[in-house]
Amino acid sequence: MARLDITPGDVISIAVILTFVTPQIVTLTASILALAGSLLTILVGTRLALLKERRQLLWSKELERFLALEELAGQLVEDLASYRTVDRSRLGPKLEELQQSAGRFSRYDEVRRAVLQLQNTLERMFAARRDHTDDEQELRSDLDRHLKQLLSACDQITGRDKLNHRRV
Repeated sequence: MARLDITPGDVISIAVILTFVTPQIVTLTASILALAGSLLTILVGTRLALLKERRQLLWSKELERFLALEELAGQLVEDLASYRTVDRSRLGPKLEELQQSAGRFSRYDEVRRAVLQLQNTLERMFAARRDHTDDEQELRSDLDRHLKQLLSACDQITGRDKLNHRRV
């Protein structure tokens, strides 16, 4: 077994260190470490809270875009599927807005496809109403079916279908 050789100089060095390491220094060191830990916790917590708030804000805006799309699509279907006279000056800008929506929702492929499909049917219905053709009734059922497909695609993205099932 190895033998420790402690010299009188080592004893004096240890005694000097012990005279400086007092309970106050130990307490001060612990306080400084606690302060550093608290600051780190505050910084990390703040960063996480800001990221969460940003995600919630982005999702809130995205949800508003989906609701506006659903509202626009519903208005167009109602206007064109009704038996009232068609106000072409009002429908033109709305049809253009719906067409642009397909590009705005290109991130969501199902929604984009449903918008394009509904737009195609709306334009066919618009032409049929303008030209007084006989296939309006068939187009009305297509409009209803394509609107439901769009709403279903939006509900899948927003999770609204899950919310409605929980309430039942």
